[in-house]
Amino acid sequence: MTPEQEAQRGQDAKRLLDDPLLKEAFDAIEQEFIDQWKKAPVRDVEGREKLWLMLQLLNKVHSHLEAVMASGRLAEATLAQRLKRRLGRRTSE
Repeated sequence: MTPEQEAQRGQDAKRLLDDPLLKEAFDAIEQEFIDQWKKAPVRDVEGREKLWLMLQLLNKVHSHLEAVMASGRLAEATLAQRLKRRLGRRTSE
């Protein structure tokens, strides 16, 4: 993947993470999993385990978007540095 593509993916991930509707969805789903887990009977080990796994998966999706955003920032920094070097060469010619 090119730095430009990575930078674009990072911007897209940031836009998603900043979107109020997606934030609301993550928060609501997380809270629903936690509430169901708290209400689950102690004897329902399998059900509680499934809820815990679903919560972990939700967190994994969020973490993936954050990782894409971070790698996009790095790609943007790389692109900015390349541009700076090119401009520096042009002014010294």
